[in-house]
Amino acid sequence: MFLWLKAFHIIFMVSWFAGIFYLPRLFVHHAMSNDVATRERLTVMEGKLFRFVTPFAWLTVLLGFAMVATNFDFYKTQYWLHTKIALV
Repeated sequence: MFLWLKAFHIIFMVSWFAGIFYLPRLFVHHAMSNDVATRERLTVMEGKLFRFVTPFAWLTVLLGFAMVATNFDFYKTQYWLHTKIALV
């Protein structure tokens, strides 16, 4: 019934993690660059990427809570969820 919640949760999580994995690459290029124009361009790119993926993080968390709220009786007995929430 609420499979669209799970689908969007996964889509936003994958998008968020793609940004998380790309951001350190930009940081490395920024740190290794000697050209001022390149460093300024990378600074702009880092800021834009961070602002772009931050809503995906919030949507991932909100949709995760929505999934739990729609079927709380099931999820409260699932100990993998308690572990996942503790680690996240």
